[in-house]
Amino acid sequence: MPIRGVLAQNGLILIMSLLLLLVLTLLTLTALQTSVLETKMRTNDQSRSLAFQAAESALREAEQYISSTDPVFNPVQISAGPFQGTDCVAGLCPYVSIPLCLAVDFNWLTKARLVTVNLQNSVQAPRYVIELLSHKPSSDGISIDAIFRITTRAWGMDINTVVQLQSYFSLQAVNKRRIAWREIIN
Repeated sequence: MPIRGVLAQNGLILIMSLLLLLVLTLLTLTALQTSVLETKMRTNDQSRSLAFQAAESALREAEQYISSTDPVFNPVQISAGPFQGTDCVAGLCPYVSIPLCLAVDFNWLTKARLVTVNLQNSVQAPRYVIELLSHKPSSDGISIDAIFRITTRAWGMDINTVVQLQSYFSLQAVNKRRIAWREIIN
């Protein structure tokens, strides 16, 4: 009789070993799934960070463009130049109450201005549009005081990672500065 009891226990050990292997397999699969998810989250975070940096660099480039000596921003051109039309020309847009660049049918590839510096790993170069909100002759009579709305759009490491930033920039005879900025959530 004692031999039979030992043989019966050997079958139980096999079943317990298989259950233990099943539990270890499930734990391994769960750990692997968690690791894959964390990798995807880290990649998405890096892509968003890259897009944000690209959008910020586009804002800075647009502000430098407004502050430059480009004839587009002299008082005569502001009064009668590209800002007076009905549509964007090379990233320069007339004022409308709802920004043109936020319209669903706005084509960023053809109407916005391309940023000259491209960040590595970005799927597309960032773009920006400049809208003239208000302008008036300055107190010195030579220059102009104007406020511009700049909207940028930048992409991360994939086409689905998009960041839009918007700033208000003041151009005055003695002072050129960013008044405010915000991120536009799509």
